[in-house]
Amino acid sequence: MKDGHENLAFVAEATMRVSLVATLCAYGITGRTEALLYEGTDETPETSRGHLAEANEELRQAAGTYRVLAQNLSRRLASAAARAEDRRRIERALARPGPAPATPAHSPSPASGRCR
Repeated sequence: MKDGHENLAFVAEATMRVSLVATLCAYGITGRTEALLYEGTDETPETSRGHLAEANEELRQAAGTYRVLAQNLSRRLASAAARAEDRRRIERALARPGPAPATPAHSPSPASGRCR
């Protein structure tokens, strides 16, 4: 599919944001639970609110990323020419044998201490 790598990057970004949202929500809930169950913990809900507010912002950005991706894919699907182009790209990709193993242009010297 045309721009497949870009589309995959959008999906990866949005997925990462949703994962971060889940983590932030867990921190917020855990913080409030600890405050209610144990003495000597943060008694104000500000920390938890901060985590949940950040989660809300990340979720908003993830939704925006998904929206951009959906709009781009919808435009391609709406165009018969784009669908035909994508079909040809997919057929060519499926017809090719698997990727050849990568061979480095040169081996790094032990003195350099850097890998490429």
